[in-house]
Amino acid sequence: MKSPHIHKAGFGDGTGWLISGGELMSRGGSALLRVVLVLLAISLVQVVPLIGTLALMLISPALTAGMLNVFRAVQQSETPGVETVLAGLTDSRRRGALLMLGAFFLVGLFAALGVLSAWLAPQMDMQALTEFLNDPEAMNNNPEQLLTLLEGVNVFGGLALAAVVLALVLGGLYFAVPLVFFWNWPVFTALLWSLRALVINWIAILGFLLVVVGVFLLAGITFAIVSGILSLALGNAGVVIVQLLSMALSLFLQLLIAAAQWRSFVQVFPAGNDGDDKPGDDALAL
Repeated sequence: MKSPHIHKAGFGDGTGWLISGGELMSRGGSALLRVVLVLLAISLVQVVPLIGTLALMLISPALTAGMLNVFRAVQQSETPGVETVLAGLTDSRRRGALLMLGAFFLVGLFAALGVLSAWLAPQMDMQALTEFLNDPEAMNNNPEQLLTLLEGVNVFGGLALAAVVLALVLGGLYFAVPLVFFWNWPVFTALLWSLRALVINWIAILGFLLVVVGVFLLAGITFAIVSGILSLALGNAGVVIVQLLSMALSLFLQLLIAAAQWRSFVQVFPAGNDGDDKPGDDALAL
């Protein structure tokens, strides 16, 4: 069985993934409203303190797989339904592997926090920092205390190391989720091949990230202006509207990134003509 092919995309390809993802979203029409409602309902698990947030992180690869499945259906002129977006959670053949990716994400996140803490611990009072961050009133009423705690501390090095850890984790997950869900690859193999594909396509990924950063900055600035106007003009009613707009914008950006992720996946990992999308023995060795 031959090794799967990784296509090398160019800078222009990477800059176009988000745009083509937006075009794919526009083809989804009203069917995407059902997807949004499902994602919104699932996100309510966050109201459960601590456990809810951890549970949402654990199932996030399965939810991502569901969103990718939605855009696969749209691209193939199918109408996505509730079962389409929930496929990552309901498909018993792949659910376990996707939850393993979720566990990998959680471990990676805690590893990044551990690296940052290990960097800061010799330089400052971590107990005082923890108490301050866990006290909302102190953060709102006395934000200068944070600057006092960080005075003389080299934060940049710790942030850089934590960013490297997160980049490896997210890079591993980027293509691993669709490889596991659509092609039923083993988790470890999918993670390695995802990182390999990102290295091969680093110039395309750079173009993609530049566009993503630009779009997020534009969306953030626009939202800040609109929310400020609404809050001043409508008072408490404006605050409620701003919260609803914040949720809508967050879901829109999540879907846009998922659509771009699908576009990048089908370009970087084109399926063979023989339909054989599973790695052979030589593929496992990288």
